[in-house]
Amino acid sequence: MRVERLLAIGLLLALAAAVALVAWLGSEQRSPTGGTAEAAPSGDSAVVERVIDGDTIVVELDGRRERVRYVGVDAPELANREAGTVAECWGEEARDANAGMLDGAEVRLERDTSDRDRFGRLLRHVWVARSGQWHLVAEELAAAGAVEARSYPPDTRRDDELERAEGAARRAGLGLWGGC
Repeated sequence: MRVERLLAIGLLLALAAAVALVAWLGSEQRSPTGGTAEAAPSGDSAVVERVIDGDTIVVELDGRRERVRYVGVDAPELANREAGTVAECWGEEARDANAGMLDGAEVRLERDTSDRDRFGRLLRHVWVARSGQWHLVAEELAAAGAVEARSYPPDTRRDDELERAEGAARRAGLGLWGGC
């Protein structure tokens, strides 16, 4: 690996740890409708099998494999040789941040309004438990500057939390807001 890549990965891991710590420390001041919750959020339980990119995962759900696209955020794209596209700035770092939070984790899949997108992926708010608290993955990724908050009506239930998290990351110049 190149030194720059190792430094970027180290920085991203340190950033993810800092975001997790801030989320944990501030969790008692958060609204139960925000990005942390003591009780398990409503939705299906699933196990993460693979992280595809910064906003898409593959889970095992009721004995079947499903692709899940996070609602309310958009991650920079990875290179796709078949489509002839190059990686967008921070695409690999967004995928790595997502993987750092979720590889092999048990998650809750909270439905908003829509069930699936035009590609057949489940559209869900994904929650992961750490230290007795449930955390909204997309919000933590937005707070780290790994993804951009983006409203996709009619699926807007968590837009406010995601926009606040992105705004804080922008102001701090974190992730893609400082490096792209």
